[in-house]
Formats: sequence, structure tokens, C-alpha cells
Amino acid sequence: MVDAVRSTDELTAMLRKGGEIAPQLLAQADLRQADLSGVRLQGMNLNGTRLDGANLEGSSWVACTLDQAGLDAAVLSNAHFSQCTATGVSLRGARLDHTWMQNSTWQDCDFHEADMTRLAALDTVFRACKLQSALIGEAWLSQCTLQDLDLAGACWNRVLLPDSTLEGCSLADATLVQCAFNRVMAPALDLRGVQAAGLSLYRATLDNACLDGAMLDSAIFDMARLDHATLRGASLLNARFYEASSMAIDFTGSRMCHADLSHFQAVNADFSKVNLKGGLLHAAQLPRAVWRDAVLDDVRRDDAQLREAELWQPAV
Repeated sequence: MVDAVRSTDELTAMLRKGGEIAPQLLAQADLRQADLSGVRLQGMNLNGTRLDGANLEGSSWVACTLDQAGLDAAVLSNAHFSQCTATGVSLRGARLDHTWMQNSTWQDCDFHEADMTRLAALDTVFRACKLQSALIGEAWLSQCTLQDLDLAGACWNRVLLPDSTLEGCSLADATLVQCAFNRVMAPALDLRGVQAAGLSLYRATLDNACLDGAMLDSAIFDMARLDHATLRGASLLNARFYEASSMAIDFTGSRMCHADLSHFQAVNADFSKVNLKGGLLHAAQLPRAVWRDAVLDDVRRDDAQLREAELWQPAV
């Protein structure tokens, strides 16, 4: 517990002065509305600390614990978090724009209506957090773990998740604008009804994923794995599945006009009632596929020019 004689002003002055501070000094402290811009906190215990409305712009947090801390409406623009752990933190309405996070863990934290524009995170975990209403745009989360997140109906703009893991997450009915989930591990990902034209899922692992009713026109599934994935009734106009692979994928009733399935390898795929007009099946391997009532007008099963280019070898 904090020494009772330490007032908010005294603690603020000590932090702004810098130098060594006892790790327990700030636990349970009341620093609401304090001006702590640019402070450096290392190895600090901030469990239960109240920082609601505080100005923490440009602050640095290294190896700190923030369990049950309060940061509602705090300003954390351009803050840096490294090797921090936080459980049950409230960041409702906080400003986290241009914030950097690395090797940190956020568990059961509340980011309701937090501004996370241009957030950059590396090897960071968001587990069972409330992120559905957070403002997430122009963000980069690489090698991060997003686990057990309900993001149904979320609106993301230009969010990149390279090499990240989405486990037990729902993005049902979300709107994803110019987003890329390249090389994600996303078993059982729920993308039902998502609006995500041009979404890139390059080399993604989407086993048992549900994309029923999704709008994924011009989406990229190149080299993705889609074992037992379902895309029933999805809109996949001009989508690409180049060298993707699958066991028992279900496209029933999908609109796939001009989709590119070149080198697609799928066993027991169901194309029932699919509209594949003008599609490309160049070098596709589709053993035991079901084509009941499929529209296959103008489908190209082999592209001679493309095959010639693929077989070209430079002169010795």
C-alpha cells in the first residue's frame, strides 16, 4: 500500500523528477487526472492504481504489472509498453493512438471505445479482452495472439495481422476495409456475414473456419489451408485461391464469377449451386468434387499461355 502521506501532487512530482522509485510505491495510488506525460516506469507494481483521465502521453512502461488498474479516458498517445502484464485493466475511452506494445499480455481488459488508431504491437497477447467497440485503424499487430475475442460487428480499417494467431475469435458481421490477415493461424475463425472485399488471407490456416454469407469479393486465399471450412452463400467474385488446399470445403450456393482457382487442391469439395461463370480452374485438382446445379458457363479449365509460362526454363 502507498504511504498515506503521499499525495497525488507528491507522487506526480517524484515521477516527473525521475530517478529510482520503490517498485511498490504506486500500487493502489490515486493519480487520476495527473500530468505524467513522458514518465518512465520500469519494474513498477501498478496493481489497482487509479490513472483515470491522466495524461500519460509519450510514457514508457517496461516490465510493469497493471492488474485491476484504472485508465479510463487516460491519454496514452505515443506510449511504449514492453514486457508488461495487465489483467482486468479498464481502458474505456482511453487514447492509445500511435502506441507501441511488445512482449506484453492484456487479459480480460476493457478497451470499450478506446482509440487504438495506428497501434503497433509485436508478440503481444490480447486474451478475452473487450475490443469490439475500440477504434482500430491503420494498425499493425505482428506475431500477436488474439484469443477468445468477441469482435462481432467490429469496424476495422487497414489492420494488418501478419503471422498472428486468432483462436476462438468471432468477427461475424464485422466490416474490414483494406485489411490483411497474412499467414494467420485461425482455426474455427468465425467470419460469418463479414463485409471484407479484398481481404488478404495469404497462407492463412483456416481449418473449420466459417465464412458463410460473407462478402469477400476480390479476396486473396492464395496458398491458404481451408480444411472443412464453409463458405456457403458467400460472395467471392474475382476471389483468388491460387495453390490453396482443402479437405471437404463447402462452397454451396456461393457466387464465384471469375474466381481464380488455379492449382487449387481440394478433396471432396462441394460446389453445389455455385455460380462459377468465367472462373479459372487451371491445373486445379478437385477429386470427388460435387457440382450439382453449378453454373459453369465460360469456365476455363486450362490456360495454355499460363501453362507455357509455368513450364518455361531459361536456356542453358
